[in-house]
Amino acid sequence: MLEDPYRWVEAIRNRREYLEDQLRGASPVVGLGYADGVLLLTTTPGPRKIFEVYNNIAFAAIGHPADLEKLRKVVIDIAHLEAFNLSASDVSLQRLVHLGLGPLMKTAFDEILRSPYIARVMVAELDPIHAEERFYTLEPDGSFASAGRAAAVAGTRKSEEAITTRLADLEPASLSLKEALRRALEAWGLGALLAEREAEGEPDEEELRAFLGKAVRTRRFDAAVLDRTLPTRTKFRFLPAASLEETLAPFTS
Repeated sequence: MLEDPYRWVEAIRNRREYLEDQLRGASPVVGLGYADGVLLLTTTPGPRKIFEVYNNIAFAAIGHPADLEKLRKVVIDIAHLEAFNLSASDVSLQRLVHLGLGPLMKTAFDEILRSPYIARVMVAELDPIHAEERFYTLEPDGSFASAGRAAAVAGTRKSEEAITTRLADLEPASLSLKEALRRALEAWGLGALLAEREAEGEPDEEELRAFLGKAVRTRRFDAAVLDRTLPTRTKFRFLPAASLEETLAPFTS
């Protein structure tokens, strides 16, 4: 098959369709900058989907749990190897994506006799001194894109675009963590609802609020931040349940 270019192209097309089908129902991950750092938010019925991979770098993804764990470990290993061979200050999101994650995922996708990673990945980096943040999103074929203020990975392109469009006009420097949580939750709800509903067009605010009310009662929300105000070397922390409950409460009434 590999000697026949047409059959190789067909096999690649089939892999793309397979991956799209496997990822379609995934709960989105929303990334948003705020005044003190970076917020990541999603829902999960099982294992966590948001992790620390280095002092000021976080990893989140949708897809098969085993593949997410493999990719998470790869990023951790690359980051610590960079820190050992060079220095901690040389560990950057750009190097991790361009020299590590991207090539790894592309190789797995291109080798037809090998299983691709069933995953869409978001990685976020916090500048601990300046009020700057950076996101990268990666596709199963290894392609990637960078973003500044906000990013999303979701089961469909439509959901991702709706989330990032809703967050595009926000100014991170003016957002408190509480406000960022609310905005991220609303953006998550829009993306998740678009992935589930059959009707064309975007839902109105009433439909979105009803969907969020149900989601708050039936799903487990997870959120974490890279917080530049933390005095420790690592800037990553999970948000306690109380912080989430305060944000989720208005949608249950």
